[in-house]
Amino acid sequence: MLYERNYSKLTTKEQADYNKAKEILKNPKGVSATHIDEIHELLSEAGHHYDSLFPNNYIFFNYIKHKKVHKLFDEFRSLLNTKTTLERDIQRFIKEKEAYFIIESLFTFYDFGHHDAYLFYEFPFPPNYSVDYLLVGKNSGGYEFLFIELESPNQSITLKDGRLGESYRKGIKQIEDWDFWIDSNFSSLKNVFKKHKSPRKELPIEFFELDKTRIHYLVIAGKRKHYTPETYRLRRKGVNNISIKHYDNLIDSTEKYINEAFKNSIKSSIS
Repeated sequence: MLYERNYSKLTTKEQADYNKAKEILKNPKGVSATHIDEIHELLSEAGHHYDSLFPNNYIFFNYIKHKKVHKLFDEFRSLLNTKTTLERDIQRFIKEKEAYFIIESLFTFYDFGHHDAYLFYEFPFPPNYSVDYLLVGKNSGGYEFLFIELESPNQSITLKDGRLGESYRKGIKQIEDWDFWIDSNFSSLKNVFKKHKSPRKELPIEFFELDKTRIHYLVIAGKRKHYTPETYRLRRKGVNNISIKHYDNLIDSTEKYINEAFKNSIKSSIS
């Protein structure tokens, strides 16, 4: 599980509030603006998780924790600025601090994840592979999947001529293995998803019928200072339908994600 708490279960009060919110939604005359405000008050953070497709993987950015989020973001930047930091240090930080908003921010580069979003850590491709992070997001066309591989922020990023170094090549090779696995085994992933799914929900068809237009891959390695014009040319071109970014891109997306989310929370509180 991502979180310390198990969101598949509600407290007695949370369950009562959740049931009341659901009753309001059943109003045959429709739901008024007043009703919407009441529903938001009744559905706590736990209620939103509980009501989702994957309660313990649901992304619910709690804006009230804004100061804590900024503190974690500052700590993350300091970690990236340490020359000895490896990808496993980054993963450990995100997991131990529950700083998942850092990975969630990658949705800002895509056109999905704005209607409904989930994060899976060390998502398994049985029996041999494990994905660092999987982001599942919904748009008007349904759910899409972003498989993410983190590599070193400091070591073997680019060659002298700007071409991709060992860290990127390693990440790309890993994703090529995942892609080969997906082509043959995607339908079996429904068994993995079912382990995380709410018993009150059914898996949409996107989770067990392969549509490669819904599959996206991303490797993150190095920093902006490692890039040359040749590196950017290769990035624009893409590598076997795999996107590549550096950790400064992740910093930028996280900062944008935090600030936009906080602005939206302020608008909601005064509207």
